[in-house]
Amino acid sequence: MINIRPVEIIGSCPAHLSQEDEFQIDELKLVNSGNVRICFLAISHLPPSVWQLQSEGRFFAHVSCPGCTRQLAEENRVVFLLGHTDKWDLCQAISEYRRLTRERPEPESAQQLRTQAMQAQSEGDFSQATFKMKAALEELKNRI
Repeated sequence: MINIRPVEIIGSCPAHLSQEDEFQIDELKLVNSGNVRICFLAISHLPPSVWQLQSEGRFFAHVSCPGCTRQLAEENRVVFLLGHTDKWDLCQAISEYRRLTRERPEPESAQQLRTQAMQAQSEGDFSQATFKMKAALEELKNRI
């Protein structure tokens, strides 16, 4: 199963998605237990990444809808995080870490923990990778 959640909303979303909304893809079925509103344009950009994740080649991805800029004065776009349900905590930690490193410098201590997380991930130890990535994220957050 693939979890999907908006992680960045640029401008505003005409479908009123928020960063708390979440839904899943189970095989080819959209599971929307929270009755999350999602527009057709946004969902139409998810299949290629969903198929990559389902092929097990990757376990997370970011996908952006093309935005609804035709009649709007400013950019409106949603960036989605997609990830395997069983690795969702790691997916969210990586996504947040990547977002924060665009806003602030990455301290050496956080870089070391991130490297350790990547090593654990490449060895298939996703529990340790999650632990290290969350520690790197906290280190990054604490170095404002």
